[in-house]
Order: sequence, then structure tokens, then C-alpha cells
Amino acid sequence: MNLDAFLAPAKKMAEFNKVQIEKAIETQQAAVKEYVALTEARIKAATAIKDAEGFTTFVKEQVELAQNGFEKAVSDSKVLVEGVKAYNEEVIKLVQEGNAVITKEVKATAKKAA
Repeated sequence: MNLDAFLAPAKKMAEFNKVQIEKAIETQQAAVKEYVALTEARIKAATAIKDAEGFTTFVKEQVELAQNGFEKAVSDSKVLVEGVKAYNEEVIKLVQEGNAVITKEVKATAKKAA
């Protein structure tokens, strides 16, 4: 039995999962940084309110940010769905590759035993 060929799909799967986890962590870290920066900017804007006009402007900005945030969430969820779809397709491919290796090894072993 060729152990390297047998383990190759599992090694590919492990590496693929590692890359996917790293991407997910990087995406989450970027989102946290973005959210912190936005929060800091909004705190600064809130503390800069000096009158009714400033308050009105602040509220309008908050409404715009909420709308933009909703649109970004919808866009991000579409990207996430596509990423999950691509991940699943790659996992299926690797599982099929692993099955092919196992089948080949079983046939080779059976042929030797006969």
C-alpha cells in the first residue's frame, strides 16, 4: 500500500481547512477594526454636538450609517454564501479524490492477494 498516496487527500484537506480558518480570522479581525474605528468616529461626532443643528446632522448621519450598514451586511452575507459554496465544492472534490485513492489501493491489494 502506498501510504503517501493514501494520505495525500487528507493532507490536502487539512491544509485547505487551515487556509480557510486563516481567511475567516483575517476577515473577522478586519471587521472588528472597522467597527472600532466607526464607533470611535461616532463617539467623536456625538461629543462635537453643540446645538440643535449639530444634533440633527448627527442623527441624519446615524440613519445613513444604519442604511449603509444594512446594505453592507446583505453584501457580506452574499459573499459568505459564495465562500461556503466554494468550500463545499472543494471538500467534495477532496473526498472524491480520497475515495479514488482508496479504491485504487484496495484493487491493487486485492490483485496482489489473488
